[in-house]
Amino acid sequence: MTHVVIVGAGIAGVPAAYAIKSRLAPSDQVTVVSDRAYFNFVPSNPWIAMGWRNRGDIAFPIDPFLEARGIHFVMQGLAQIHAASNQVELADGSRLNYDFLVLAVGSAPTYEEVPGMDPALGNVHSVVGLEQALDASIAYKEFVKNPGPIVIGAAAGCAILGPMYETAFLVDADLRRRGMRERVTITVVTPEPYPAHFGMGAETETKRLLEDALAAHDIGTLTNMKTTKITPGEIHLTQYGPNGTEIERTTLPFAFGIYAPAYKGIAALRRTPELTNARGMVSVDEYLRNPTYPNVYAAGICVAQAPSASTPVAVGAPESVYSIQNQVDTLARNISASIKNEALSSALPQRAKWLSDMGETGAAHLAEPQIPLRNINLIKQGRWVHSAKVEFEQYFINKIKLKLGEQARNATSIVATTLRRLQSEKAQAGTQATRAGAIARRLDIPVERDANYELRALAKTLNVEEKAIAALLLNAALKDAKAYLGEVALADMERERRNLILAELPENQPGVEFHGGGT
Repeated sequence: MTHVVIVGAGIAGVPAAYAIKSRLAPSDQVTVVSDRAYFNFVPSNPWIAMGWRNRGDIAFPIDPFLEARGIHFVMQGLAQIHAASNQVELADGSRLNYDFLVLAVGSAPTYEEVPGMDPALGNVHSVVGLEQALDASIAYKEFVKNPGPIVIGAAAGCAILGPMYETAFLVDADLRRRGMRERVTITVVTPEPYPAHFGMGAETETKRLLEDALAAHDIGTLTNMKTTKITPGEIHLTQYGPNGTEIERTTLPFAFGIYAPAYKGIAALRRTPELTNARGMVSVDEYLRNPTYPNVYAAGICVAQAPSASTPVAVGAPESVYSIQNQVDTLARNISASIKNEALSSALPQRAKWLSDMGETGAAHLAEPQIPLRNINLIKQGRWVHSAKVEFEQYFINKIKLKLGEQARNATSIVATTLRRLQSEKAQAGTQATRAGAIARRLDIPVERDANYELRALAKTLNVEEKAIAALLLNAALKDAKAYLGEVALADMERERRNLILAELPENQPGVEFHGGGT
């Protein structure tokens, strides 16, 4: 019997447990260890801070969903890893033996590196954790009663910068809804050399697009800034020039602030020799294994990543939910392959993709591969991104909550839904616009004569262009088919989809796309 222990029950840990369990034999065991009893969809924490979500919308007890899949859950903190003897020591002194260990523990915020930044002091707030986001929401409700300047910032070395910009846009949207935006200044303070650097080091058209969006929303930015201290009502800053020399020291007054810290590995990881780098992040090879202990894997923000580029003020390498799920898929495959003595799969190249909500609109960011040299680095903006992020939130939470086979049994036909929508649109509009935009690429598919006639007849009946309705129905049928695939087959399909995308990327052709105001 193989025993896999996974430490962490978050965005990396729970999907890893599901993926690994689906690939192991029925007699094998998977155990999840976590110091908290709930799963939190962290990307929605900024919505919590704005009062746009409640705790129960994005957090729920995880034990029932793990146990329903035959995964054992132990609610304990991690004290130490005894990698040489294949054991983890828990906070209560007990130990678990493992054949494979997956570290998905996240990282520890280094509030102490900036005096006064710890949210517990009450100077500024944070959306790193659920409780902190809830506290920020309470403080924000008090702030709007007596508004003043708002500062949204990130400390030197911060790697997760997307939520900083997202929070600034959300505050802007919320204040506009309240009819009080003109009474509040919003300033983003970032260690990046320019907006949209994101720790990826490629200055492309994305920079101008984000700068334009910030300007359009009257959000100021201070770049190359190292936050040195935070006191009640004041942010103490040092600005650096392109060559890393200090330019000036200044203070920025504020009435409400949200700050993102840099991170380091949790203490339990740092106690294990040769497991982590200098900041306590887990060292891994391209297969996501620790080089010293090859049966120890890691995923998520506890993984050590070198900075993509040198900057005057330190900026960490980025992570996203998308890239973390790619890591989860890779390590699940590799643990299974190790058991079967098969070849391992590389986690490279990595891809970063994330959605930033801007209130009623949003921005989608994509870097491919995540580590330079990149083939694609783009940003798209429009109302569709706001909807996409809402849908992704629900998709991910449903993915965590669904039991094995439940999706197939409860799946509503996407084909039926598509046809109902087309009929409704015809009834409302009489004649529909051609949907040629839905066809991204030509695909020649031979069909039987009767099917050809029926497709063309259906197109005329619904007043939809023939190729467009064929594309819509094929897309819907594929979604229906996926609902009846097992987890392993779905994971294989997703991996092959990514491989096809990567194979068709134009080499050394960085570019940017912008679609403003789309729906």
